[in-house]
Amino acid sequence: MMYTIIAIIVIAVVLLILSFFMNDKFDDLESELEQLSISTMQENYQIKKKINILEEELLTDDFSNDTIHKNDQYTER
Repeated sequence: MMYTIIAIIVIAVVLLILSFFMNDKFDDLESELEQLSISTMQENYQIKKKINILEEELLTDDFSNDTIHKNDQYTER
């Protein structure tokens, strides 16, 4: 009986020591998820930035086209 208790305690101590040296899979998964989140946010920012640039270009093109058409109408009269 005494040998069993000692064996269980020894096994528990060995497993406890091994748990400090083993790689935690949840930490790796959390790190990968964090990297994915950061890269997704960066891509989202880049896309929004490009869309804003395109919208500004379209708005300035529309404005210049409207101005040209209005000037053409005034010169025709």
